[in-house]
Amino acid sequence: MPTSPEPFRVLHLGRCRSTSDHVKENLARLEKDLPLMVSADSQTDGRGREGRGWSSAPGLGLYVTFAFRLADARGLPLLSIASGVAVADMLHAWIGRQFTLKWPNDILAGGKKIAGILCENMVKGDTIICLVGIGINVNQAPEDFPPELRQRAGSLRQLTGLDWPVNEGRERLAAAMAACLEELALAHSAEILGRARQLSRSYLEREITFHHQGQVIHGIFCGLAADGGLLLKSADGEEKVFYSGEISDPVRFRP
Repeated sequence: MPTSPEPFRVLHLGRCRSTSDHVKENLARLEKDLPLMVSADSQTDGRGREGRGWSSAPGLGLYVTFAFRLADARGLPLLSIASGVAVADMLHAWIGRQFTLKWPNDILAGGKKIAGILCENMVKGDTIICLVGIGINVNQAPEDFPPELRQRAGSLRQLTGLDWPVNEGRERLAAAMAACLEELALAHSAEILGRARQLSRSYLEREITFHHQGQVIHGIFCGLAADGGLLLKSADGEEKVFYSGEISDPVRFRP
C-alpha cells in the first residue's frame, strides 16, 4: 500500500481537546488548507459515536481528523462505511491481521474494538465540509485504558505483542483515506459495499441487539442494503433497513 499522505495538508498538534473540535473551532483559518489532516499526540476530550469519550493516551494511538470537501455529494451516504473499509484494510496491510467491520464503521479484532470513526458534516453556504475523525488504539496495554473499557477495548500491541510506529501508521492512514475519497469520487459504490460485506460477514445471520433512536430492537443481521443501510430481520420475520443506530456487544449466535 502506498504511504504518501497526499492529497492532504498536514497539521500535527502535541495536545488538543479533540482533533475534530480543533478543525471546527478554527475553520475560518483552516478552510484554505483543505483537504487537511489534523493529528495529535494526545486528546483531552476525544469523542466517539453517540457522544461517548475516546480514550486518547499520549503517544500510544492515532488520533486524526480528515477535513475535506467531498468531490461528489452522491458519495456522502457511503462516506461512513467507506471510511471504515479504508481503516480496516489499512490495518490489515500494516500488521497482517484480519479485522471485522461492525456497522457502520467500528473496527474490531479478537473480540475487542481497535478503531472508531466519527463522521460529521458542516454546511457552509453551498458547500459541505466533511470531517472524518478516526481513533486507532496502537500501543496501549490493558492498563492504559480506563477500567470500564478494558474488557471491550484492544490495541494492535495486544493483538501482536509488538509495538508499532505511530508515525508510520499516521502516513498509512492518510494514504488509505486519500484512496477512499478517490473511490467515492469515481462512484465505486459497488466495490466499497462488496468489501464492507466481506468485512462484516461474521455478523451475518446472527442475532443482534440494535439501538435506534431510543429504541432497543432485537433481530437477525441480514447484511447491508445496496445503499449501505443495515438490514435487520425482526422476530416477526419483517426485514427493515436502518441508516442510523448502533449494534450492541456482545453479539449472540442465533439459537
